[in-house]
Amino acid sequence: MTGITSGGIGVIANALKDAGMEVVLGGIQTPMEIARTAVTEDVDMIGYRIMQAAPDMVVQALFREMKTQAIEDIPVVVGGIISDREEKIIRELGVKAVFRSFDKLGTIQKQVRAIAEASLTGA
Repeated sequence: MTGITSGGIGVIANALKDAGMEVVLGGIQTPMEIARTAVTEDVDMIGYRIMQAAPDMVVQALFREMKTQAIEDIPVVVGGIISDREEKIIRELGVKAVFRSFDKLGTIQKQVRAIAEASLTGA
């Protein structure tokens, strides 16, 4: 998972760690940097926190870079300030889940685990 360590992302990172998952926080990164971190850290999933950017544009840029790095099979989840219209667009691009500030931590933990397990088993 990538993002900054304060606020919501820190809460999510700690919740995922509490659920037994390893979390790598990459700080504020561009889509290119996120893909490079994913390769370097050999991640099973990418979590992308989007607060003020156009989600469809940054997600498209991330997926392009993931393809360049030959890691397009890694599932991507997104959190942040995302409208319903934007969610529809980024899900069509391939985002597996969108999390918002009102989502329960237990629900996020379960969804992230299910997406990771499905990806690892090829389901």
